[in-house]
Parts: sequence; C-alpha cells; structure tokens
Amino acid sequence: MEQELTYKRIGIIGCGAAGGFASVLLCKNPTLKVTAFDLKEPFSTLLPTGGGRCNLTYKEDDIKEFVKNYPRGEKFLLSVFSKLDSNKTRSLFKDLGIKTYVQEDKRVFPVSNSSKQLIQDLNKHLEVSNFNYKKEKVISVKKEKEIFVIKTEKGNYEFDCVILSTGGKGNGFDIAKQFGHKIIEPKPSLTALKIKEKYLYKLSGMSFKDAEISFKIGKKKAVCFGDILFTHNSISGPCVFKVSALTANEDFSEENPLELTIKLIDTDREIIEKEIQNNQKKSVKNVFSEFAPERYVEETLIANEIDGAKQIAQIKKQEKEILINSLIGLKLHSTGRIAGSEIVTAGGVELNEVNAKTMESKLVKGLYFAGEILNTDGFTGGFNLQNCWSTAYIISLNL
Repeated sequence: MEQELTYKRIGIIGCGAAGGFASVLLCKNPTLKVTAFDLKEPFSTLLPTGGGRCNLTYKEDDIKEFVKNYPRGEKFLLSVFSKLDSNKTRSLFKDLGIKTYVQEDKRVFPVSNSSKQLIQDLNKHLEVSNFNYKKEKVISVKKEKEIFVIKTEKGNYEFDCVILSTGGKGNGFDIAKQFGHKIIEPKPSLTALKIKEKYLYKLSGMSFKDAEISFKIGKKKAVCFGDILFTHNSISGPCVFKVSALTANEDFSEENPLELTIKLIDTDREIIEKEIQNNQKKSVKNVFSEFAPERYVEETLIANEIDGAKQIAQIKKQEKEILINSLIGLKLHSTGRIAGSEIVTAGGVELNEVNAKTMESKLVKGLYFAGEILNTDGFTGGFNLQNCWSTAYIISLNL
C-alpha cells in the first residue's frame, strides 16, 4: 500500500510583488500546499510600477553599493541580497520565462516593457494544483499549539506556516503586533513635496534633468541627484522622491518648512558669469534663456520684479545674483508632503525581530515576513521591488 504524501501547508497574506513571488517559488516544491489571501488579483500592485513597464531592479554588481539606495534597512538587506542580488534575480526571472534588459541608467525592465504582460507571465506559474487563491479579507491570525489559524470573512483555515506580505498599508501590521512584534510607525516615503513658492505653480509639467538638491537633516547636510518635475503645487520626480525618503521621519510644515537648495542645471557658476560678461548688450531674458526654458526665466523675472527686456548692462548686481541663483542655487521651502502621493512607506516590522537569513520571526516560529511590511524602503529605480524578490526567495529556501 502506497504511503500517503504529507504536505506542509503555507498561508500567505498579501499577494502583491512579495507574496505573489513567494507563491510562485514555493509552488515549485510539490511537498508544499500554498494558499494566498488578498482582495486584489495576484501581482496587481505591479501594474503601475515603472510607468506601466515595471522597473524590476537595478543593475549594480557591488552589493555594498546597492544597499546605499535604502534609507532604512541597509545592514539587514546586505545579508538579504547576499542570497539574491539583482544579477541572480535576472537569472531567476529568465528561468521563469521572463527576459529582461538594462537601460542606460542601469534600471532593469522586462523585454515586454509591459507590467500587464509581466503579471500574466508570473500568474501562469500559479496555475498549479498546489496553489489556492482566496479573494477573502483576513480578519485575524492565531497560533494554536503548532498550527496557525487564519480567520477570514468566509471561514477558518489551518496552516503550518504563515507569511505576512501585506506591504506598507495592509492589516499585516496589526497581525504582527498581535504576535508581539514592534512596528515602526509607517510614514509616507517617495512623495511629491509641497512648496511655498507659488510663482512656480505656473510651471506645472516642466522638468529638469540631472538636478541636485541639498538640504539639512538635523545638523547633517544631504545631497540628492536626479530629475525634478514641477507640478501645480509641488515638486516631484526621482530627485525629490529621494529627499522625501531621507526626510520621512522629519516633520515640516508652513510654520517650520524644509529649506531646499536646488541646482537645476548642470552648469558651473563661472560659465554663467562668463556668458553674462560677454553679452552685456543682450536682453536679460535672452541671456538667461540660454540656460533654462524661456517660461522658467519669464516667471522668475516676474516674481523678482526684474525687467527682462533690459540689457544685461542695465540691471543691478543683486538682480544678476538672483537670476544666477535661480539656476544653480534656487531656494525653495517645502511645507509638507502631497497626501496619498507616496509610492512606498517608511516604517514597518522592527528588523531586529526578524532573522535576515530566513525571514522568520525571532518571536514566533513559523511566522515569516516578505517585502515592504518590513522596516526597509529604497529609492525609486527598482530597489523596492528587489527587496520583495529577495525576501520572498529567502523564504522559499527555508520552507
């Protein structure tokens, strides 16, 4: 008589990037039975990423350099990425039938250039007999002796292990708390920043490439690089998202704004001054429009009550200084973040309570964490998704 197979039952709460990827990898093991719970379709959180193209990761061979792109969790992730770095991730996706390519800026995308296609390709791997998807709201999770009981609106389910992968906004934090885990209060990260300088609101849609923003966090000076976009009441773009990530735990407001000094163009002061010196008879507007969009120059002139039709030789030294600084030393004051604009959150499950080698809770045997539910977050560029892939992968090695 054949011996009946015994299966290890895995419950996954949250089936976005981390939970979905864990499902795909775990289902490769025929001795596991995987059940995922989510109110959305598997991997649906990937749809808007990378502008609809899904920026999977970032090409960087040196892990120590790679983890510098995470304002929180750098040391923890150094261990995580030693198991699955961005290069191994690309190989893993290739094994799943998903080819990738590297852009000039080192960001990695699927060859399809489509988040929708990527989701379809990943979901094909979930069309297996040992995977079950429950579109049900999880109400609670309890551990009774060695068994986890997940209660949903439709019933109770028993598991040997549970993975929490609900991201930065789900009910995973409440479940983790019930098991004794400390939660670092989640705060918005990678957000657009409101600015006081209303004259710039008229420039909505205008962008500057390779800009530089410097600011202070406490007594320390920080500098971020990347593109900047002006919106109808804020500044946005990759460079601004870095600032918002680094200041996620800082409080600023109308009364106590965050001062930003912005170098909008990659040009040295000496070059601008030389251009001014050599064109004394040209109009102010024309000279400065050589360095920045005409519309930007016009709004700057109006805001500072400078006559752009005058010749360079006719304006005051102080006015020249204002215009030079508008290009390479623009002072802006952020009064807060744009509500709901965050791409990820800073905060989550305290990392000291999670084993970086297994992703298992140090407090509760059989409880695992994957993705953004952890107190880790990265800049834009594929770094947050890499966290999802790698933590899910480590769990798959240990179950």
